Amino acid sequence: MGKAGKHFIYGLILVFLVAFTDQYLKWTMLENILRIDGEFLPFFEWFVTIDRLEYFIAEREVFKTIELLPFLDLVMVWNQGISFGMFNTAEPVFAYIFAGISMIVAFFMLIWLALTRYFLLSIAIGFVAGGAIGNAIDRIRFGAVVDFIDLHYKTFHWPAFNFADIFITVGAAIMVYIILFMKDSPFETVDV
Repeated sequence: MGKAGKHFIYGLILVFLVAFTDQYLKWTMLENILRIDGEFLPFFEWFVTIDRLEYFIAEREVFKTIELLPFLDLVMVWNQGISFGMFNTAEPVFAYIFAGISMIVAFFMLIWLALTRYFLLSIAIGFVAGGAIGNAIDRIRFGAVVDFIDLHYKTFHWPAFNFADIFITVGAAIMVYIILFMKDSPFETVDV
């Protein structure tokens, strides 16, 4: 056990790395791998351009599906809901509501990161906060989240997801592991 905030900088760097990795992989999929035709945009130009989902629909953007394995495809899905397609809705206002919720979660995660004494917990928090920020960026820019990983078995398809969802899931799994198997509770942050 160390002092509170000891691992804050590592966790904060991880938040930025996760959010950047998520955005870079979405650009790679959207612009370089799955797009059939259209204008190629370098990463920075793509990142700072705000194209609402309506733009992609109006331009009739066409994307291909790539089969990687018998159970894994790369696809292009615009998710207007939350992680794994839950609460998928076409109402544009929900993109801002979900983005706001993601940013609030990330904000409280950063406060928690500043208070924690445990390295493993700072990793988990970095994953969750970085993934939440990555998906929030999509909601603000596009009005929907870019999902491109399709796991399936025969006709059953798990809802498409992205690397932000993976990071959030791994971070949450680490937190569950900490709760179940660590003797000292790393969820205690400061002495009272």
